[in-house]
Amino acid sequence: MNILLKRNLLRSWRLVLVLLAVALPGLLVTQGCAITSQDIGADGQEDTGSIGINESELAPAPEIGHPAPDFTLLDLEGKQVTLSEFRGKTVFLNFWATWCPHCRAEMPDIEAVYQEYKDEDVVVIGVGTLEPEEEVRQFVQRGGYNWTFVIDTTGEITTTYESAVIPTSFFIDRGGIIQAVNIGAMTKRAMETALAEAIR
Repeated sequence: MNILLKRNLLRSWRLVLVLLAVALPGLLVTQGCAITSQDIGADGQEDTGSIGINESELAPAPEIGHPAPDFTLLDLEGKQVTLSEFRGKTVFLNFWATWCPHCRAEMPDIEAVYQEYKDEDVVVIGVGTLEPEEEVRQFVQRGGYNWTFVIDTTGEITTTYESAVIPTSFFIDRGGIIQAVNIGAMTKRAMETALAEAIR
């Protein structure tokens, strides 16, 4: 299965989520923004991530109780950030975009959690989904946010993590295992509850 087909499947899954959000208002996905097929590059043009690769080369889909798929992306300083390098620490991994109001709404609470837990070996990584670097940089500077931000320029990592609705957050323990997942915006209390699952 090449990555373009994987993305087509993701778009179908995204449609299911959107329909569920309408039919079942209690679902957490009601407080998120759907990534459209145009965002991922439905026509495959000018999208380096649509080049076919073997299924064996793709990271497995993320599941609670399973290892978080590894990745390497550039931060806003141009330095490589590799998820597996944070083994031994708890990771709060958040997929977001500047254009998503629900993502923006939870940012102050993420900053508060970061400040509260940064001395307890907790790392926060924000993955800007298909965002121009300068736009993310300006947003981060205006908001005074201090955790690590990386850019998924092709959408490949977002696809690997099946983050069809943003914000989506993964809480990863010291061994690199996913302990909690949340689709949609979170309150500070919800973030702390999910972190507790990953820290213990």
